[in-house]
Amino acid sequence: MEIQQGLRNFARCCYHAARNAIRYLRGYPLRTPPLSSVTIDLDDVDIAKKLLRDRSLWDNQQILEEYQDKFAAWNGSRFAFAFMGGRVALSAAIHALGLKPGDEVILPGYTCIVVPNAFNFEGIRIVHSDIELDTYGLDASALEAKISSATKAILLHHLYGLVCRDYEQIIKIARRHGLYVIEDCAQSTGAIYKGKKVGNLGDVAIYSSEQSKVFTTIQGGMLCTNDETIASRVADYYEGAPYPSTERTENLLWNILINYYAFKAPGQWWKGDVMQLILGSKIQISTTDEELRGIKPKHYGCKMPPALAYVGLNQLKKIDFYNEERRRIAAKWDMWCEDNGYRKPLVIENSKPIYLRYPVLVEPEKKSDTRWALRELGVEIGRWFLGNYHPINVDIPDCPNADRAVRCCINFPTAR
Repeated sequence: MEIQQGLRNFARCCYHAARNAIRYLRGYPLRTPPLSSVTIDLDDVDIAKKLLRDRSLWDNQQILEEYQDKFAAWNGSRFAFAFMGGRVALSAAIHALGLKPGDEVILPGYTCIVVPNAFNFEGIRIVHSDIELDTYGLDASALEAKISSATKAILLHHLYGLVCRDYEQIIKIARRHGLYVIEDCAQSTGAIYKGKKVGNLGDVAIYSSEQSKVFTTIQGGMLCTNDETIASRVADYYEGAPYPSTERTENLLWNILINYYAFKAPGQWWKGDVMQLILGSKIQISTTDEELRGIKPKHYGCKMPPALAYVGLNQLKKIDFYNEERRRIAAKWDMWCEDNGYRKPLVIENSKPIYLRYPVLVEPEKKSDTRWALRELGVEIGRWFLGNYHPINVDIPDCPNADRAVRCCINFPTAR
């Protein structure tokens, strides 16, 4: 198994070397703005190295509590709980809201596979509702027709760092029908609406610190709520949740080094390959093949260990800086849209997005073959979402806007 992994890593390095040689000969940049691990810097690498040298630090519960308390204060929420992923935080939310098999929840028809998985794992029936194409959030005009006597909750999301266009209207619809609201803020941690960070209008909110998100602990997530009763139920789930294995925690710390050299370090176009060749067996995949098939992995359901909370605390110090940087770079893509006749994403009144990525609807061929962006703009672009359940494409009826977004939405990097 290790030999096979080593051969795969070597083949990947050879492929990258050949690709970089072709880029160089064509005059393309060898380094492009990263789409992942944007906030990992040398200070995070130093923390990871210290933790890898001294495992006595791994049991410091005070660090974990400090991380949760500081995230809650920064986010403007009363309670925060750190888990090993936004998907695990969502499972905790399902438990805390008392959702049972047979209950219905309304989800956008344009989301990540791990979101419906969390509900499917608990036997909860999913009803899909279409999105709007201004911010890619739930379309309030389509939502009410999806509500039935079995509906217990609505999940609204704030994608790409934008604030959902129909944010308040969706909350009002939910309140009128006596439904819980789960806010998926995995891509919009730090975005603001009417002076408050997103996640504070609904009943419970989930955030992600996975490697492609606003800040990163490689894998990780947070659940926040302002409701004391809900917080008490989350605490029950949290207390029963295990920590990840020592091996998994160690590998995640190694991934901080791997990702720094792959995405941020000077010379990352070759240093990343060397680091992956040396440490390739330790690379952790965010979404496993099991999850892509709708199977709950054995390591699912863990809470964050103190070792990763050290990194989270350091990341929290930088999140506002990086979000401001993203806003500045988004202004460049605003100009690109204006110059090229594309529609800019909507910034709703009284909102302040953070632009994890900058989404634009383009011709389908521009999404299917993205080499034009490297050639014309010197960037590699993201293709969230490749399917209605990214990266899986499923047939979801009555969601034409979601289908169009799958065909046409690309996202520009908002990092340097």
